[in-house]
Amino acid sequence: MGVSNPSPVEDQTRIDPPRDSDASGKGSGAPDGGPDKEPEKPSGPQRTVVKYGLALTVLLAGAILCSMLSLPLVIVSGVLALGAMACAVICLVAGIRAGQVAQAIVTGVIGFIVAGYVLVSAISTVLIWDIRADFEACMADSITEQATAVCQNDYNTQVGDWFERLTGQPMPGSQAD
Repeated sequence: MGVSNPSPVEDQTRIDPPRDSDASGKGSGAPDGGPDKEPEKPSGPQRTVVKYGLALTVLLAGAILCSMLSLPLVIVSGVLALGAMACAVICLVAGIRAGQVAQAIVTGVIGFIVAGYVLVSAISTVLIWDIRADFEACMADSITEQATAVCQNDYNTQVGDWFERLTGQPMPGSQAD
């Protein structure tokens, strides 16, 4: 014969928590016991901030991704960056009108700066189009790491020479002879 030891947990009655969303048990979903209120819908300027903030994010992501492509597709990044700059300005103005100054400044200014950087990069690529095209052709033909290093070195030298012809100064970060 075996002796069973009943569990003390099984001997206690179970009490279920209240089923309303209100923990006080007042029976209403609102925290103060009053009727449920609809959440505030965003105003027109707030909707504009959200809409253009989303557009800014998508355009910046597209611009950054397109900046990594080969010629001529890299130029698409400049077009997307211009669109992102326009969205950043609209987002900044709409955010200030909606009373969301801090969010507008962060979103608008940072978005404008990043888009400006991508735009300058795209313009720079257009200015050195021939050098970049030669570099991409060289990289496509290089099989070994040594050939890749030669392509990179030639590209750096050509860009440095172009910069020096343009400004009369050696390119920053390049080794002076």
